[in-house]
Amino acid sequence: MPRFIPLSVSLLAVLTLTGCGQKAAEPAATTGPVKIKFQTDWFPQPEHGGYYQALAKGYYAAEGLDVEILPGGPNAQVKEQVAMGKAQLGMTNGDDVIVAAARGLPIKIVAAEMQRDPQGILFHEENPLRSLQDLQGRTLMAGSVSTWLEVVRKKLGVQFNQMPLVGDLARFMNDKTLLRQCFVTNEPFFARQRGANVGALLIASDTYEPYRVMFASNDYLAKHPEVVAKFVRASIRGWVDYLTGDPAPANALIAAKNDIMSPEFMAYSIKAMNDYKLVAGDPAKGEYAGQITTVRLQKQIALLQEVGVLDKPVKPEDVAAMEFVPKQ
Repeated sequence: MPRFIPLSVSLLAVLTLTGCGQKAAEPAATTGPVKIKFQTDWFPQPEHGGYYQALAKGYYAAEGLDVEILPGGPNAQVKEQVAMGKAQLGMTNGDDVIVAAARGLPIKIVAAEMQRDPQGILFHEENPLRSLQDLQGRTLMAGSVSTWLEVVRKKLGVQFNQMPLVGDLARFMNDKTLLRQCFVTNEPFFARQRGANVGALLIASDTYEPYRVMFASNDYLAKHPEVVAKFVRASIRGWVDYLTGDPAPANALIAAKNDIMSPEFMAYSIKAMNDYKLVAGDPAKGEYAGQITTVRLQKQIALLQEVGVLDKPVKPEDVAAMEFVPKQ
């Protein structure tokens, strides 16, 4: 099933949540494992594989945590769920957390899930796309509030025709000149399965390179820093193991919770995460799983301000708790 979540600045409930007095649910007063609810952005899939690997192989349990992974979906309000204490931690793209924190939602990034976001542009090889500059004059199906669109238009000066994005691939399949926003870990598989000769360009570049992140509420960070540290440590361990070892334990859990996840699709998605160096990053740049740097955060903040997505100046420490970022 093709998946799409725009790199958006969806803050529908931010102002109503800010200052609402809600507190994060506290761990039960017991000597047993600490219960954690972790909110994901979509239905169970390989893009969440590191968390399921940590669960299946007992990495969370080894840290004294009893983790429940909450599935998301098209209307998942991950940031708001965490801010209200309905989940202790969550994951989404870094743009959204930066902007939400700047606008008053009491959440902070604690580590990177992926060094770069897996969103890309799907194209037919008959009409290839080799760089974002090649969007000039083309027609693209894309989410209306995707941050990267503003970067392409305002930072790169590239103009293109934009159509609303729909969930199925039918229109893209029938028009070989059309481009479509996608996840490089997802839609290319289904397009090729239907006989199309396609490629995908990762949106992330030296100009625009958002993290995907784990985050927690400010209240939970203040009250339970040791729990957050354990969760981050076990999750990163799970991600490294999932992508470099045997992914079968996590895949079994994912398939049990989402029966449309075929072995072939999961193998494709894992390969794409490795090929695009999404999670571990590029060792030549000194990147590694979980890493976040203040330099990259500051660059991202500056870019979001430049293109008008972020309307309030913030510092990296306003949006991220760097003490939880793992050291290599």
